[in-house]
Amino acid sequence: MSIAILKQRLNQSVDNFSEADQVHNKFVKPTKLMKTLALIERKFDDMENTQPIEEKIAKSILKLEEHGTDYLTKRDWKNLAWSLSKKLLNYEDKILFTFIGGQLIEQFSKMEPESLKSVYFPLLYSYFAVEQDEINKRPNNWIQLRNILNNNRSTLFQATLKPKKWLTTLTDHPEVLSLDPSKRFIRDFLQNSDDSRVSKQLESLSIAPNSWFWDSLVNSSIKSVKTMKEEDYFKVIPRFLLLLERNPIYTTAILTALLERYASTSKRAVVHEALKHTCLTQWDNPQYDSSAGWRNVSLDTKKMVIQWFVRADLEAFFKLFSQTADVDRFDYWIKFIDKISFSQIFLGPAAVQSRHAEHRKFRELNRGRLKNITGSTPSNNAFLLKIDNVHIVDFSDTGNACYGYSDLPFNLSKKNITVHELKNKPHSIFRNGFGDTIGLSHAGNWEARFDKTLAELGVFSDQPNGGLSKRRRNRY
Repeated sequence: MSIAILKQRLNQSVDNFSEADQVHNKFVKPTKLMKTLALIERKFDDMENTQPIEEKIAKSILKLEEHGTDYLTKRDWKNLAWSLSKKLLNYEDKILFTFIGGQLIEQFSKMEPESLKSVYFPLLYSYFAVEQDEINKRPNNWIQLRNILNNNRSTLFQATLKPKKWLTTLTDHPEVLSLDPSKRFIRDFLQNSDDSRVSKQLESLSIAPNSWFWDSLVNSSIKSVKTMKEEDYFKVIPRFLLLLERNPIYTTAILTALLERYASTSKRAVVHEALKHTCLTQWDNPQYDSSAGWRNVSLDTKKMVIQWFVRADLEAFFKLFSQTADVDRFDYWIKFIDKISFSQIFLGPAAVQSRHAEHRKFRELNRGRLKNITGSTPSNNAFLLKIDNVHIVDFSDTGNACYGYSDLPFNLSKKNITVHELKNKPHSIFRNGFGDTIGLSHAGNWEARFDKTLAELGVFSDQPNGGLSKRRRNRY
């Protein structure tokens, strides 16, 4: 006899021997008894939903195989319901995905509601206890199991005098048995950095950590990025980056979704430092063709990220590290950003050894990307830009010419490169009126001369007012 029935009979007896308006006067409220009853109920529920040992499950399966269903007891059926989530000896897959699993699902689908009541929770546990990869291989049995659970959920709840916590949770969240089980939880999942928020809501269902449900929740959340409002998308980027850090298995899916969505926003030209750093860490530098991770995004999206690196490099070069740099040069080179496919910074001793917080942060975020320039003054830095098919090398300290190459005359894989290698005039494709190779000087109206020289090499800026810096244009 169940606890619920005993409780019902006790209340009925009290009603029979007491006047309704006097009952509370004749009896003291049994507080301790009620607490003990609640404790017994919890223990009873725990015992009822405790998984049997595999030996008992195996015996019930053997009994089914040797004698059929006629000799199976109520306990055997419960063991068989639990068995669907198990991978036993002599079976290559979990029982749910085997031939005998198919037979069991068929038997459970024919059960009367009263008989199904005792096996419902083990079936529910088995429904959640499998992984997405297993479902992908053989989905039919799992889908039929979901149908059994969904078709009998309401009947079970209505027929239960005092529903267990898991049944109440299932009634409150019936969508977990639907075709889109995680839709309702996506917002909670994305708006809270606490990964356990959803699991706490569904705690009584005992969903395993490696369940298909969590995989569905994450993947559905990732897919939702495409249809989010722009303002909502920018808010969830940190949440996704945290999720990626905690669950590396979703790295490719998360980065692909975030970057493709970013490329379609109104802020695609604005560098997102955290996303940029994660990309560099996970997929390496997008400016190198050998970085295979970048094949997961479109060429346009990859170009956007390359421009992030280029812009960040130029801003660091002219505005962060090089106090002696001519800012007009930044204004000049940034106008070619749509044509730049590669950038490289060479730092001098002063920049390499600087303990300035922003200098250290930039070096840390670009670990592995930066090179050293040797043989020059401590304050001199250099940068390399590939604009279309022309490689440009320029310097921060005034008095240094700019050089152009069709092919680099130095080994870019080296960590340390001398200033003389960067200033390889014999290999320069810039020439004077006599046909001699030269470096371009920054004296006078150098922007116009640079524009003319680059135009002769087929390099043009798409931006208007090229050839004059902002400061110079303001003079006229």
